[in-house]
Amino acid sequence: MLSPYTVLDLTDDKGEFAGMLLGDLGADVIKIEPPEGSNSRKMEPFLDGAPDSERSLRYFAFNRNKRGVTLDLNSDDGKLALRSLAEKADFIIESAPPGEMDRLGVGFDVLRQVNPRIVHVAITPFGQDGPYANFAANDLTLAAMSGQMSVQGDPNRPPVRITVPQVWLHASAEAVVGALTAHARMLATGEAQFVDVSAQTAMFWSMLHARLAHPIQGSNFNRGGSVLQLGTLSVPVVYECADGHIVALPSGATMVKMVHWLVADGVVPEEWIEGEDWPIYERNLFQENAVRYPMEEVVDAVSRYIKRRTKAELLELGLREGVTLAPVSTAEDLVRFRHLEERGYWLTAPLPNGSEVRALGVLARPTATPMSVRLWAPALGQHNQEVLGDMLGLSPASAAAASGRKG
Repeated sequence: MLSPYTVLDLTDDKGEFAGMLLGDLGADVIKIEPPEGSNSRKMEPFLDGAPDSERSLRYFAFNRNKRGVTLDLNSDDGKLALRSLAEKADFIIESAPPGEMDRLGVGFDVLRQVNPRIVHVAITPFGQDGPYANFAANDLTLAAMSGQMSVQGDPNRPPVRITVPQVWLHASAEAVVGALTAHARMLATGEAQFVDVSAQTAMFWSMLHARLAHPIQGSNFNRGGSVLQLGTLSVPVVYECADGHIVALPSGATMVKMVHWLVADGVVPEEWIEGEDWPIYERNLFQENAVRYPMEEVVDAVSRYIKRRTKAELLELGLREGVTLAPVSTAEDLVRFRHLEERGYWLTAPLPNGSEVRALGVLARPTATPMSVRLWAPALGQHNQEVLGDMLGLSPASAAAASGRKG
């Protein structure tokens, strides 16, 4: 899909997912690290029995489909090598602090002189300028300042962020969209493009319709934990089942089917089937019309039914009957998920210590331009000779000087 294009990936943990996505889409991604390696190589979890620079499973997970080189961008040789690579590239993605690339002499204004068709994508916490541009930031503060935390957590407790850090993954995905959009504009105008990606803004988009609640209804959504606020109704949506939890909304549309299951299971008497106008059940509640079975009674019946069954049973039943029953899946549940197995989603990845692990597959399966994993995460400086020597034509001494490494 993107096989004609070359991407220079200078990101650390704040943008490596972007380069991986472009690589999965077929681009030739060249991962450029400082001589000591990206700081993401020092991030947990660590793999036993691997070289120190290859121990990070986090680095391994987000750097497949990339060739890896080192460049010392504090040296003239390293800067010259980067400019030479940029001349041959279509995209450059970096996650340096605002102004850092300019300070090094390899910012957008310099690189577009080298390559007037380059698409330069910069990922930072708050963008290149503005009142917050130089603020310190991490996943927690960005999740809060984006507004996402305002709609997460129990209303009687402090707000929370998603447990597994998500901010830089969202920012990376938006960077890919921005890169491809800018490339289309470059093709139309013939001019180099700069894409300014703010992680705060990327997380703001993840709030979905909560972003527009105030202009539409005059107030913001408030976090409700596992309870959904529908007008004057407070409806639980997370239910305990036999082996964990499942998400279900006992609305009229759900109850049209589920009431038959409740009767068959002996949870409620048969009179429930015709005892309520289920298709307009919540409309009657909203309009304060008389109902035979109050919401509290319906929730109790649904809770008792769900508690007897496993997540897998409920999911299969919901799929078969057209009722939304969504398991709250653990990592183990996902690894064993039958749909992913049957789709052949999982891949076997060779780890740096010689063992193998089940790894995530590609995000889609287009038929005309198949996606694949061609390379696993590179060792530090693994492709220095291939890129700096063979591709750029540097002598061994020049390549060593540019890379900042002797080997």
